[in-house]
Amino acid sequence: MTEPVARDVYGRVEPVAKDLYVRYEPAAEHLAVSAWRSLNGLPVFPHVAEIVVPTAAHWADKYNRAVAAAAEHGYAGAKYLPAIPTERIAKVFSSAPEAEPLAEGQ
Repeated sequence: MTEPVARDVYGRVEPVAKDLYVRYEPAAEHLAVSAWRSLNGLPVFPHVAEIVVPTAAHWADKYNRAVAAAAEHGYAGAKYLPAIPTERIAKVFSSAPEAEPLAEGQ
């Protein structure tokens, strides 16, 4: 009973969400890289990032695997959960000059 409702809501919301994503994602990506570069200028941030970034990557990978496994087992809601684009995030931030030493430490 909930699956038809979820499909209906998803069908109405998906086009709007995709439009917003296409329009605002490049700007958000640029701002995130800019913030990363600015934060890397702080004395303590690179040391904290060496600890936090691998941990966040680990949990993002676990989340992606859990969502994929739930979808494979047929859980209706899992099909609608987004995956975290870890490869793209790594590529964007490793292309930033200040992020290169951090990417090597991962």
